Amino acid sequence: MKTIHNATDLNFDCSTVTIGFFDGVHLGHKSILRHTLSKADELHCPSVVLSFWPHPRIVLGKDARDLRLLSTLTEKQELLQSIGVSAFLQMEFTRELAALPAEDFIKNILVDKLKAKHIVVGFNHHFGKGGKGDFNLLQQLSLKHGYTVEQVGATQLNGADVSSTKIRNYLEEGNLDTANQMLGYSYSITGTIEGGQQIGRSIGFPTANINPIDPHKILPKLGVYAVWVTYNGTKYPAMLNIGIRPTIGNNLKLTVEAHIIGFNQNIYNQEITIEFVKRIRDEVKFTGLADLKAQLERDRLTALRTLNEIGK
Repeated sequence: MKTIHNATDLNFDCSTVTIGFFDGVHLGHKSILRHTLSKADELHCPSVVLSFWPHPRIVLGKDARDLRLLSTLTEKQELLQSIGVSAFLQMEFTRELAALPAEDFIKNILVDKLKAKHIVVGFNHHFGKGGKGDFNLLQQLSLKHGYTVEQVGATQLNGADVSSTKIRNYLEEGNLDTANQMLGYSYSITGTIEGGQQIGRSIGFPTANINPIDPHKILPKLGVYAVWVTYNGTKYPAMLNIGIRPTIGNNLKLTVEAHIIGFNQNIYNQEITIEFVKRIRDEVKFTGLADLKAQLERDRLTALRTLNEIGK
């Protein structure tokens, strides 16, 4: 897959194009991408995913501090590449682009620069100034500009439409199972290892304190999880706690701590990736470190059993 930042660098005679932010590249997105790739094969044109970075809310200042994303730009690129997309056009989202009328976006970018012969959009996708660009407008202008257009309906899971918003909500609610089902893979975060208070080590459960690389990546609900940790290309079983460690003290800052089972390397300042497999329990305040240790021993057995059952 070719990743570019300027549409004029594509040099295609034709293309099939889909447009969107594609946060998480979930099952709904994959349905849109399958339609795009299928039409690309039929027309013998490259498949192009047109997306934007940074998120429009960051540029436009709309509650950007509260923005939570399912995927970093790198993760999105890797997911798109795994699906077989020909090119990923990552356009910089600017205030000027936000002010571009939808009709001009279609002509100037989709038609003139991308040479689009077929355009695929989701059932609720909008673009252009004021979000006035949609499937209906694309249809209205299709004969004039010589392309065909296709709208892909919602993908459903257990009677509910799959969407990035729903997945974020499920993660925040602690419903990891449904979130992962809608994603089609285990949700993950990548971060660097920082030094901690070494309290876990003192009770036989040394932990890696993880500082997520992207501050906008959503963290699942506070609690204990069975996870896979990938370090230096190798996966290790682990259990992870997201929380404020109420047994240790009051008003402590939120931490993400992983106990990598059977692992004893020094990996401070190194990068690891966490794949969330199963939520084990809520975070609990114990009467002391002895009770905490006893619970952690049970959690370790639960995590190992869960990871062995599900596999890598």
